[in-house]
Parts: sequence; C-alpha cells; structure tokens
Amino acid sequence: MYLSHPVRRMREDPIEGEAVVLIVTAEEGQRDDLESAIEEFGVAVTDRLQFGALRVETEQQRIDAICDLSGIDSLKTGDAVGIGGDAGEDV
Repeated sequence: MYLSHPVRRMREDPIEGEAVVLIVTAEEGQRDDLESAIEEFGVAVTDRLQFGALRVETEQQRIDAICDLSGIDSLKTGDAVGIGGDAGEDV
C-alpha cells in the first residue's frame, strides 16, 4: 500500500480532533467492499471518484486504523487530487 508523505506524517503524529480529507484508492475490484468497510468503521465516504478511488472525511488519529483495512492500494490527502490552473491561463 502506498501512503503519501503527508499521510505518513499524520499517521505517525496525528493532531487530535483535526479533520482531514483523504483519497483512498482501492485495489482492483475491491472498491465496493472497501467502501463498506470504511463506512462500517464510522468514516464518511463523501464521493466515489474515478479509478476505484473514494473521498473520505475523518480525523487524523483514525488514519492508522484505516490503513489496517484490507483492499487499499493507496492513501493520499484530498489536496493531492484535483484540477487546477493558473488564473492567467485559458482554461
């Protein structure tokens, strides 16, 4: 399982009560099972994304336990995924 640097830091030294948005990518064919496991764990799945990914909202101190769930391919912060552009660019 791949963990981004910010996720690894939050996992090692979470700020109690601090919320975080994560992008959890499921292993091939595991998204539905992983989504169910995350929700049963009490973490809110706020969106289903492309490529087997889920956007979830939780507290930093729960990241370690989320990492113990089976079926996770990668775990990144929500800021790592998005479409942006320079304000001066023609989009």
